Amino acid sequence: KSRVFNLIKSIIMSISDKSLFDKFKEMEQNQAIRSKDNVYSKDFEPKKLDKDSSEYGRPKPGTLTEQRAKKAAAHVHREMLTLCEVLEDYGKKDKEGEPTRITFGRLFTIYVNISDKVVGTLLRARKHKMVDFEGEMLFQKRDDHVVITLLLEGTELKEAIRAHAAANPKD
Repeated sequence: KSRVFNLIKSIIMSISDKSLFDKFKEMEQNQAIRSKDNVYSKDFEPKKLDKDSSEYGRPKPGTLTEQRAKKAAAHVHREMLTLCEVLEDYGKKDKEGEPTRITFGRLFTIYVNISDKVVGTLLRARKHKMVDFEGEMLFQKRDDHVVITLLLEGTELKEAIRAHAAANPKD
């Protein structure tokens, strides 16, 4: 009896040891794959990405870096919408039906109390076709006369604000 019992026990142990061994082997292989992506690992192999690739210049999905990037993008979008609201509130229309306009000097004076990133926010808003102005870069005093035109007005602006609030409820 004890011989049969020992034989069965050894078979069961070898099966469970084998599956345990396989699990450790799988964990080792997964770690080897991860270490190739880790910059600080001796096994690191940099990937060559094409500039047209969707991964190019983007953090890996599911990482804290990706979460921080999304949070930063939401913050920048909120600042652009705030800038548009200020332009709508303080800008002037020459005639009914024309877009709202304001000079950079006046906007700088008003907006600097809200944020110190006036020029950067303006550049970003222009890239997203929310505002328009002449020149590549605006400088205080030198470009005070440059006219900034609000392209996103009224219902479009309110809809953009609502869409942003719906997409980012924690803001």
